[in-house]
Parts: sequence; C-alpha cells; structure tokens
Amino acid sequence: MRLVSLALTSLLFALPAAATLAAPGSSFAQSADPDSAHGVRWFPNQWVIAALIAAPREIRLAGGFYSAERDIEYESDGSAIESEISLGYRIPVVRLLDGGAEGLDLDLGFEVGIWSRFDMETPERHLIGSDYRVGFPLSVRYRFLEGRLTLHHSSSHLGDDYIKRYGVWVYQVSREALELILAVRPIEPVRLYGGGDLNVGRGFDYGIDDDFYGKQFTTVEQWVLRFGAEYDPSWSKRGTVQPFLGANFETTDWTRRLATSVRGGVAFRVNSVRILLDAQYRDGPSAMGQFRLDPDGFDDLDEEKPFRGVDEKFFGFGLEVQIGGLVAPGLTGS
Repeated sequence: MRLVSLALTSLLFALPAAATLAAPGSSFAQSADPDSAHGVRWFPNQWVIAALIAAPREIRLAGGFYSAERDIEYESDGSAIESEISLGYRIPVVRLLDGGAEGLDLDLGFEVGIWSRFDMETPERHLIGSDYRVGFPLSVRYRFLEGRLTLHHSSSHLGDDYIKRYGVWVYQVSREALELILAVRPIEPVRLYGGGDLNVGRGFDYGIDDDFYGKQFTTVEQWVLRFGAEYDPSWSKRGTVQPFLGANFETTDWTRRLATSVRGGVAFRVNSVRILLDAQYRDGPSAMGQFRLDPDGFDDLDEEKPFRGVDEKFFGFGLEVQIGGLVAPGLTGS
C-alpha cells in the first residue's frame, strides 16, 4: 500500500504538466526546438539546480575507500577499511519553465539510487548493508534562490554475511517522505541551504515478547533537519580544474547530536562529463539506514546485539562521475 500511495502521489506532480502540454493551443506546447529558451522541454540535458555536495545520501555515481569505526561492533578493534559505492542517477524528465538567468526555472524529474558498503578487511569482502531510494524531485530556481521538493521511498537492508558475523537483529527499515531543500546563492560559487524530510509513511512498529512483552519501537525517524554550505566554482565552468568544498549537518527526532559530513576536493570536465576527486569525513549517527533505529526502543535489551542509533566515524577518498542531467546549468541559463 505504501508503494501504491507513493505512485499515486507522484502523479499529482506529473499530471498537471501533462495536461497543460496536451491542451490545444497551449502556450507551453510551443516550440519543438531543443534550443528554445522558453516553454516546456522533455528530457532536457541539465538540471535546474545542482545536487548537494556533502549530503551523505544524495543521488550520485561514485565510490571510494574509507576508514570507518562504529560504536556497535564490539568484536572489532578500532577502525576498518571499507568501500562504499553509490549507483545513482537523476534524470530531468520535463522542463516546465525555462526563464534563463533572470526568470523562473522549473523542472520535474526522476531519481534512483543504491548505496552499498563493503568490509574490505574480510577475505570475502562482506557486504555490510545497502540503502535504496527512488524519488520524484521538483526543482525550482529564480535568480539567486533555489528549491527542491522530492517525494521519495527509501529502504535499507543488512548484508547476510554481516548478520552472521555479529548476530544482530534485523528489522524492516523503510519509509516514504517529502524532502524540502531551500537554498540561496549570495555569490554564484557559494550556496547556503536548509531543509529536511518529513515522513508520510513508514515501516511497521515492532513488539518485544518474553520478559519485555508490550514494549514497542519504530525503525525510522519521523523527521530529519539538515543545513549546510558549499563552495563550488567549477560546476558552471568548463576546461579548468577547480576546488570544491561542502559541509552538511543533520539531526533527527532521535539524534543525540549533529551528524557532520564534510567533503572537498577538485573537479574538472572532460567534454560533457564532470569528474570529482574528493576526500570525505563524517562523524555522528551513521548514514546507513539499518543503523538508525530508535534508541529508546532498546533501553532494557541485551547490550551485545541491538542497534541503538549507531555512531560512526568515517574518513577516506573517492571519485564521483557526473553525466548529463547530474550537472546543473550555470546561472546564466541552460
């Protein structure tokens, strides 16, 4: 039912645009010229706004190696070398408004992403866990102001080898949420943003039997707040190597402290492809969904097994490749 609800709600974004396009004589059904500066265009080659640099579950095509340490893996001594890959793509489906540098830009898109973490110090390279997301972002820009509203479904799953190794309990972790990001660019390379997620649906509550009969807990937070700052002069320039830097901070209704994510490096373009070489640092509640369970739900349980809002320190180096719709146009329009 939750997926059906997600699909139906997404139609609320798409149907008004489709109806406008189909209307005879509509001003939006004007030019089929892909270089037209105004009106509706299907599958434009760029987004209205760029993806967030440092948000840990932003849709991207990337991978890297990291030193990670979590406060739950009691058998581990210190940090371990892990690899995380992000297989994600955001495609702008329709440009509803294209006003250029001084006008209003609006697009509706589709996004899908998978994040998987692997333990590189085990012979089998154990899968620790995977997160999944599918969403429908509506993006808007007016001069130096930007916004993005995304309806998305997210779910998380632990790897079988990880479950066997640590004997942890496994629960359904899934939710449907509305994500809102509002941003301002005081100057073109600098972006300041804030926003968050609010659940519109989530996985089941769980009850504990035996000695803890009647105790219930949930597996996903109800809301997330985030804010951050970025410096990225390269996303609107071609042929040059430019530095970039971003910091993202998040808290939830369960979080005891802020989760801090910092990402920086250099970026350059090769034809239509943008390549980012980066270093990343995170400290705070883990970004992996199966490690973000309700800490109050486990107060009386065995300390050796349950997850309770796991903290993680995470540092390493990676590479991201941006192709086509992943790259936003410059502020002078697309």
